[in-house]
This record gives sequence, structure tokens and C-alpha cells, in this order.
Amino acid sequence: MGTRNFTWRESALHSEVEALQWAMENMLQHSTCQSFGTDCKEMIAMIKEPHVWPSFATELERI
Repeated sequence: MGTRNFTWRESALHSEVEALQWAMENMLQHSTCQSFGTDCKEMIAMIKEPHVWPSFATELERI
């Protein structure tokens, strides 16, 4: 789908979350894709146990 010029974020993990969210939004608009993946261990842990990552609550809610 391409890349997007993201603004500066607090951490690399914040950028990773925003990039995944952007990819999901775009793929769901333009295809029937229902599966997404990442190799970011922190992101996987965050999705499995969102209560452990309260500073990402808003971002995780969007995902």
C-alpha cells in the first residue's frame, strides 16, 4: 500500500502502533483482508495483554 510520512512520536513503539493502525484501516477499505501480522514483540504483547500497557489504551482501542 505504500508508506506515509508520520509525525514524530514518543517512541518507536508508538510509531509501530500508528503504522499498524494505518495499514489496517487502508487494507480494510480496499480489500477483504482480515489478517494482519507484525514481528514487533512489544506490539504482540500489547495486543495480548492491553491492561499492562495503559499508556497505549487509546491506540489499542482503535486497533
